[in-house]
Amino acid sequence: MKNSQRKIINLKGKVAIVVGGSGQMGHETIKTLLAQGVKTVNVDLYEKKIKNINYFFYKVDITNEEEIIKFKIFFLKKYRKLNILINHSHYKGNSRKLDPNNSFFNRLDNYPTEFWKKTLDVNLNGLFYFTKHFTKILIRNKKSVILNTSSTYGKVSPNKYIYGNSGINSPISYATSKFAIIGFTKYIATHYADKGLRANILIPGGIENANHNKVFKKNYSKLTPMGRLAKKNEYNEAVLFLVSDASSYMTGSEMIIDGGWTSW
Repeated sequence: MKNSQRKIINLKGKVAIVVGGSGQMGHETIKTLLAQGVKTVNVDLYEKKIKNINYFFYKVDITNEEEIIKFKIFFLKKYRKLNILINHSHYKGNSRKLDPNNSFFNRLDNYPTEFWKKTLDVNLNGLFYFTKHFTKILIRNKKSVILNTSSTYGKVSPNKYIYGNSGINSPISYATSKFAIIGFTKYIATHYADKGLRANILIPGGIENANHNKVFKKNYSKLTPMGRLAKKNEYNEAVLFLVSDASSYMTGSEMIIDGGWTSW
């Protein structure tokens, strides 16, 4: 059994792009891939430094299709292939940290149109542009994989009672985009399965963050069967499973890891 497991989880020599690799989950994903010998490219607006010969960073505005096209040309010349495309990118009002009391978190009847447009631009248009221009590269190789990140708020509506006066909320723009990512990924899965390309969705629950209010943490934990938020490294093995041959018969699937949040 051990020999079989080692053979299945074998990503050495593969090339991956992690869009949004400087975020909390993206950073953990990159470290996980590097530990498996994957040549890993972080595409983000700012760099989170990692010392590893297989780590590379490129600043790309994923809402600008022309930038993505230019990056694709450069990428092909330098790396020649792509086996894994992971999308962790999302917009929450501040690209560098969770920023309580930002207008991004306003309720629908007072929601700034600019934030609605910006969220959909990053979470959906950016996802569309990047997938559009890199799909042909992925299907050149057998067993290529796309992994997109949604949220429990792509499955159920946010519970407004847990936020109190924490200054954060899960607004209409975020929830809408996270629901859409699931449908987007299932489309890819069904239309490209015959090309050897798999596409799945990771649906994480809330992750501990230093900027979370204590009241929010208490309220969130109370409504989670496991009684707590996720630790930042608790999705690493799931990502590894979903991008490897260990999940070879999975496509169009949703992997929910939320401490039981959506099970009530």
